[in-house]
Amino acid sequence: MAEKSSMALKPGTSWHEIYHRARAVAPEAFDEDRMRNLWGGQWRRVGEPSQTTSCVDGSPMAGPPMLEPEQVAQALAASVADHLAWRSVPLEERRRRVRACVEDLEANRELLALLLVWEIGKPWRQALTSVDRTVSGVAWYCEEIDPMLEGRRPLDGPVSNIASWNYPLSVLVHAMLVQMLAGNAVIAKAPTDGGVCALSLASALALRAGLPVTVVSGAGAKLSPVLVRSPAIGCLAFVGGRDTGGQIASELVQTDKRHMLEQEGLNCWGVWDFSDWETLAGHVRSGFAYAKQRCTAYPRYVVQRALFDKFLAMYLPVLRSLRFGHPLAVADPGDELPDLDFGPVINAAKAADLEAKVSDAIDRGGVPLYRGTLNDGDFVAGQDRSAYVAPVAILDPPRAST
Repeated sequence: MAEKSSMALKPGTSWHEIYHRARAVAPEAFDEDRMRNLWGGQWRRVGEPSQTTSCVDGSPMAGPPMLEPEQVAQALAASVADHLAWRSVPLEERRRRVRACVEDLEANRELLALLLVWEIGKPWRQALTSVDRTVSGVAWYCEEIDPMLEGRRPLDGPVSNIASWNYPLSVLVHAMLVQMLAGNAVIAKAPTDGGVCALSLASALALRAGLPVTVVSGAGAKLSPVLVRSPAIGCLAFVGGRDTGGQIASELVQTDKRHMLEQEGLNCWGVWDFSDWETLAGHVRSGFAYAKQRCTAYPRYVVQRALFDKFLAMYLPVLRSLRFGHPLAVADPGDELPDLDFGPVINAAKAADLEAKVSDAIDRGGVPLYRGTLNDGDFVAGQDRSAYVAPVAILDPPRAST
């Protein structure tokens, strides 16, 4: 095997090349120097352009073009007009258009996956899985939605979608397409931490298929009066953190607005009276997918004392075998993209925060069972590694540790 220091970026996968591939597919959504917002069936060069960097290696990227509340109010008014027209479109026509969009998403599978890699750090296989789940999930609804709509009608206004950055396709775009299939126009706020390019490409394909989609960008706190509290919205669909979700819930408590709030949580494995260690090893390994940046990551284990030796005999080899690093780094230009367990976390600030939490837990009595180093990862020589965190395991962390 080649030395890790000899790893290089897979030819044809640089951010510059991937962005321009997306621009070639949907030039209406991607300018040379910035992204656009979408409403009223038009991609608009409005909003304050923002710049960001990729968590993968610090490459500069176009960020979401940030709008002011009055601009988003214009977008919402256009979405309401879309909704009033769309709600009378027969189901079979809605189904035809959604299927056309799904076919275009599938045709651009690898490009969408590469956008996810660069924007939010998903390893290649996991990025492909996100696209595939979007396609297969919406296709399932196209086949099965008829009995779900019996005796029901579209909402009085469009669905407002606010979702976190970690699943812009398999959560956000999936939801938007099903909502439109059900007869509702949609307005989506692009995540500010990552995913705007993947969302924009998918939305451009949806618009071409004749679907009533609106995409806006901006600071959540500033846009909340429009996207959360406006009486023109038929329903709010929120997926994200507990703090923001709690604030939104408090804003909605005095209204009768329909809403769906899915908030983050941390699951825990309890292990007792157990013997199938081989199966558990597979679950432990899969729990590291996407650097545990998901609510089903299982970062904690509570283990029966009598089984702790057997648990460690299973657990520590899994940690030592984890493969992480740059999702597009290869030893040879002809190599396939690597099948990593995880890549970076969403940004350098989050990595620094996690490192600080680990140090604090150990300083307050936690016992480090395993501490990997970034030298164990697969990286391009000289690349920025500030958003990466090596695997770590701590026994008996302080109860107040977060």
